[in-house]
This record gives sequence, C-alpha cells and structure tokens, in this order.
Amino acid sequence: MRRIIGVLAVLVAAGCGSEGPVAAPGTIRAAVIGPTTTDGAAVIVLVGEAIESVEPLPPTELFFSVGDEGTQVVLIHPTGGPLEFSVAVSDTTRPISAIVQEVAGPDDALRADVSAYSVEFGSAEVGR
Repeated sequence: MRRIIGVLAVLVAAGCGSEGPVAAPGTIRAAVIGPTTTDGAAVIVLVGEAIESVEPLPPTELFFSVGDEGTQVVLIHPTGGPLEFSVAVSDTTRPISAIVQEVAGPDDALRADVSAYSVEFGSAEVGR
C-alpha cells in the first residue's frame, strides 16, 4: 500500500510541474539586433496587449508614446552601441512583437535598409 501511495505522489507531483508558464506580471529584456553593433538610434513599434511601460537599459536612452497601432519607442545610444531596453508587462505569457522602422548610425545617418534588423526578446522575469 505504501508503494502505491508513493507512486501516486510522484505522478501527481510530475503532473503539476508540466502545466507550463503561469500568467503573471513581469519584465522582458529586449535588444535591437542587426548587422552592426554600433548603432546610434532606432525607432521601433512594440505591439502587444500586455505592455504597460518601457524602460531603457543604460547607457541607452529611451522615449516612448502609446498609440492605436502600438507603442512607438525611440532608442538612443549616446556613443553608438547596443540598443537595449526592458518591457514591463501585465502578463508574461502574452506575446509581444516589434517592427523596426528606422535605424541610424552614431553619426545620425539613417541606415538605407532596415530589413536585417529585428528586436530580440529575452526570457520573462516574473515579478517587478
């Protein structure tokens, strides 16, 4: 009888651990990824229903506004370098997508083609 109870306990514990992610508020780290590592600025649009706010990861500076089409974000690196930021969300299981609209070098010259740029989202950190 003890063996049966022990086996049942293991099965129940294993079943509980495989439910997947639980909806919770948190933050998601993100970075603009492209063919160069010395970008000076970028304009992106974040789309997702769970987005609450956007914060820069220094030395990146950030400005954003929320509109009907999403959250427009302007990222600026003072000397040219990685453009990194974090997104506070109400639910870390809800997807976020990003559209890179413009990228400029540290000399403020716009990149002719932004098709090689994207935003890479890291894993969600639950809680704030």
